[in-house]
Amino acid sequence: MILLDIVSSTADINIYILIIAAVLILVIAGYFFWAFKRKTYKLINKHVNIDPVSGYGNFAQFTDNAEIMLKYKDLQYAIGVIDISNFKAINDFYGRVQGDRVLKSIADRIHDIVMPDGIFTRMFADRFVFMINFLDINSLTYIIETYFEDIEFEIEELNEIIRINCNCGIYVVEDYNEDVNMMIDKASIASKLSKRSISKMVTILDNNINFDITRKQKLTYKMSKALNNHEFVPYIQPKVNFRDGRIVGGEALVRWMSPDDGMIAPNDFIPLFEQNGFVNKIDFYMLERICSMIKKRSEWGRYTVPISVNQSRVHVYDSMYINKLINTFDKYGVSKNNIVFELTESAFTENTDDMIELIRRMAQLGYHISMDDFGCGYSSLNMLNLLPISELKLDKNFLADESEKSRYIIKSIVNLAHGLGISIVCEGVETSEQADFLMRIGCDIAQGYYYAKPMPMNEFEKLLDGDISLMR
Repeated sequence: MILLDIVSSTADINIYILIIAAVLILVIAGYFFWAFKRKTYKLINKHVNIDPVSGYGNFAQFTDNAEIMLKYKDLQYAIGVIDISNFKAINDFYGRVQGDRVLKSIADRIHDIVMPDGIFTRMFADRFVFMINFLDINSLTYIIETYFEDIEFEIEELNEIIRINCNCGIYVVEDYNEDVNMMIDKASIASKLSKRSISKMVTILDNNINFDITRKQKLTYKMSKALNNHEFVPYIQPKVNFRDGRIVGGEALVRWMSPDDGMIAPNDFIPLFEQNGFVNKIDFYMLERICSMIKKRSEWGRYTVPISVNQSRVHVYDSMYINKLINTFDKYGVSKNNIVFELTESAFTENTDDMIELIRRMAQLGYHISMDDFGCGYSSLNMLNLLPISELKLDKNFLADESEKSRYIIKSIVNLAHGLGISIVCEGVETSEQADFLMRIGCDIAQGYYYAKPMPMNEFEKLLDGDISLMR
């Protein structure tokens, strides 16, 4: 009996030992699983939230933290964008490894500025963004300039020291409910302005710049819909023969007739469209409207004159530009003598060789080219020698200046153009005295308010259908 009790007691102990061992195994396994899961989470978090170049938080983490900070509306915040002016040259010349070291160095400087109350990240390439609460914007500007002036970076392997130039744009947050990306865009605009300035490393977005950004965003949002709704309207300003006042041509000028904002002047949207590339569509839209008008008048047997159509310099980047022109003329069956393509002289100051080649190709195909605003650039005489243009439009500022020197320059340009077989158009003619002077020196064609203002296309057609002389 005693032996049975001993055996039973031993069996119970063994069971307890097995249970304890099983529990220990489960605990240890659980610990290793937890440790593995924690390590995996850290690796994933590092991959998702850490910028591999700077070693600090990435853009996704920045925007999340910025939204949290903006909930504290009793603090004043500034968002800044910093980039390196000459970084591409550093990357190209010294290599990617050294470039990444430079980026890490800049990130460390920004870290020192914004900590402990701010956040920052590298958005992409050499572009950083930070957000910080501040008491005095002038003090913040001074700190940034102090940290980023006269930066010298040593490349130990080559025993060289390179200078790093940075610029910064700052947007002081006004609307705490505004999208963080919109705030960054505003700081980026200020950064670009800083980049253009020789004297200022830091530019703060002011109300004027902010208004301009808002206006551009509004126009950009509306432009495609406006084109589909035919809100862009061609106005035509007559070109007049000096001798008899006869209308011998016209210049097509685009106007934006917005149902919400009324007439929007070209100077308010053309520069923007050149920046975002939409000017390509506007130029061809205008060309089609003019071709359609000329085709209609030709079919009805009505009097037509060559119409000048402005073309932006950005077309030089479009490899299909010539093909688009050919297709447009084929579509409407319009003679190339009915259209004159106007390009401003400033269009030839960038990518000069490519632009010259484009103009030569156009001339070989029979298109007529006019150089607008002649005399406002720096390469005018050389361009006359290189380009097969048929018309020269004298910059109106020459005529506005009534000095003897200006008059002599105008007369010399007229003689020069005639010697090269190029006709002269003088725009900006506003008085009878100006018209008399230009007629005496042999200028061919006048354009200006003295004869007629730009007018809707149907009013221009009425002039052609009536008395086409605008002799004053």
